Amino acid sequence: MRRHRRRVSPRTNRSTGVSPVPSGLGILPIRSTGVSPVHKSRSQRRAFRFALHLSLLEPVLWLIVGVALVVSVWASPRMQPRVLMVHGVPPAAQQEIETHLRRLWQRQPYSVWLGTRAIERELQRYRWVAQVQVRPLIPTRLQLHLQPRVAFAKIRDSAGGQIFVDSAGVVFQPPNPPNRVSGGTILLSEGDALPSEGVLKTGTPLWRAFELLRTLSQHDAPTGQSTRTIRIEAQGELSLTCQAVGGATMRFRLGDAALYQQQAQVIQLLMNRSPAQLAQWEYVDLKSPSYPAVKPLSKGATEGHTAH
Repeated sequence: MRRHRRRVSPRTNRSTGVSPVPSGLGILPIRSTGVSPVHKSRSQRRAFRFALHLSLLEPVLWLIVGVALVVSVWASPRMQPRVLMVHGVPPAAQQEIETHLRRLWQRQPYSVWLGTRAIERELQRYRWVAQVQVRPLIPTRLQLHLQPRVAFAKIRDSAGGQIFVDSAGVVFQPPNPPNRVSGGTILLSEGDALPSEGVLKTGTPLWRAFELLRTLSQHDAPTGQSTRTIRIEAQGELSLTCQAVGGATMRFRLGDAALYQQQAQVIQLLMNRSPAQLAQWEYVDLKSPSYPAVKPLSKGATEGHTAH
């Protein structure tokens, strides 16, 4: 039996029987009808980001709904303060404070933080209020602590009207005027009106009179009352009347009191003199505090004062 041998080309792969591509021919690219791996990964990332944003959006929406619900409940008429507890307010002003706050709540609903700050600012419009603290007691109670200003000196005009000033220089009209003040009294000249509430204007005769009283009071014993009286003359000059040790009344002419600090030092030194010596002086001229001048009493006045 004769065998037929299959002739294989030297360029043919013996295992597969496929001839290799001739070296002179280019290889044509194969077109893929599916999605490339790069495009597929981008799509997956976009889907993941969208799912992440959606998962974060849901808690935010619930938070907004919860806040809106709390605000609506708190601003409802049922949650408005119905019990007002006020501490530190003088009895003469308590009804006025409560009425003012009720009117404020009718114009603007009350809230926890905004309401307390608004009430504090509203009450500080009263010049006699030094400090105020508002403490809400949920649900319908409101506690107020007010600290009134303490009058340091009294200012009086020629018609008998009066207003007060505290140790910080704030003029105010208290609801219950005190009978005694620790600093003293300032008498305005004829025709001068009482100052308006607020901080004293720097450099005025009234301001210098107040500063002189405050400087003198720093060396006082805590008796709670002062017998000093400063009179402001029509030309803006000041004169001081005070009571020395032993009950002797002393008068000082201060001019415009531009050097009130030096004048206060001299006044303190002279007030410590013996009552017998002070009783012989009519007044002391301190327009120039470095060169004080003493006006002695006349002989008849001295004898009358000694006999008295």
